Amino acid sequence: MFDQTNIPDVEQLLDQLEQLAPTRDSNSNTRSVIYRISNDDEPINDAISNDDAELQDWIDWQEHHELPFIWEVNTNNLRFQPVPLTAVDTGLIRLGETEDGLIIALRGTIISVTNSHPVLNLYRTGPIYLRNTDKAAILHILGTQLGKPDMFVELDDKNIPIRVKSGVADNVQAYSDRFRNWFERVLQKLAIRSIQNGIVLLDGALTTNTYDTPTVFFESLRDSANEYGNAVVAISKQSRLQVQNRAVRFWLSESAYQVCYRRLTDMMSDGMKQRIMGATYAIRFSPMGLTYRVDVKPVAGQREEEVIETLFASCLMRGGYPDVLVQAHAHSYFTSPHVAELEAQCGAKYALRAEAEADLGGIFGPFGGRFK
Repeated sequence: MFDQTNIPDVEQLLDQLEQLAPTRDSNSNTRSVIYRISNDDEPINDAISNDDAELQDWIDWQEHHELPFIWEVNTNNLRFQPVPLTAVDTGLIRLGETEDGLIIALRGTIISVTNSHPVLNLYRTGPIYLRNTDKAAILHILGTQLGKPDMFVELDDKNIPIRVKSGVADNVQAYSDRFRNWFERVLQKLAIRSIQNGIVLLDGALTTNTYDTPTVFFESLRDSANEYGNAVVAISKQSRLQVQNRAVRFWLSESAYQVCYRRLTDMMSDGMKQRIMGATYAIRFSPMGLTYRVDVKPVAGQREEEVIETLFASCLMRGGYPDVLVQAHAHSYFTSPHVAELEAQCGAKYALRAEAEADLGGIFGPFGGRFK
């Protein structure tokens, strides 16, 4: 039975962070905080992207190699019956920077659809105070829950974190993005177990051994998916991946205005193939829609093409994108009123004194002073 109320990993970490954070009573010397401007879009991309530049290691094909065939999909005559679907997405907001760290908040959504009946599970946190002095301890917990305790930190001979690895959390955006990735991975593990004999839709890619997710996590995700009979499909909204020096979004250009897909894995290097859990496709979900990178991992005994066409049979499309993922994104988005409420909660909870954000408009205006 899917338990939608209890996520031990999240609860454990939040409890530990609450103990590390300063309290209102202990904050004798009132700290200052610079709140974010709440009427701007959050600069952190809430999609998990694993299209690193290091992945662009392609073999040079000879002229006699034929391109993989483009398969067109007749959405009016699909061969497969609808199956249960589940989709997961998360969002993170940086509420403000303090003298000794930063404050964030997290939102996550899992939507499960069985027999056209959606079940919505929302996961919300209040303000989370992250002090810089606790970085190593916090990142050690994140790595442990992802299956690799030394993922982000260096450990001594007693497995105690001694320092944060270079590049992991050198700035507030990188540090907060480690949390966003961890939170989405935890919910992905939960989503895998929310349905049986269906398809799990993820926002991002299935590239293993990345800078923020160890291969052991993907192996655990794969094993859980097989246990519950679920195929996994990951969709990259803005993939930077290039195959044979050609961006994914152009690999269906010769079949304009058609719902279709093409297998790209066959044109990749052996090293790249081994790093992707499953196979990579270029897929256009509607005649006028965009072409996306889609990683497909079937369960044992299931064909990749079966997963793709079953997805078409099971999921409505909105503007050429799976509607269930759109809904998961919408429920994980932070609006300006929500940000203002969370910032007010920060001030009351931690006794913070607000300071104005730097305004360079008087120096550089009217030529982009806000963003200089």
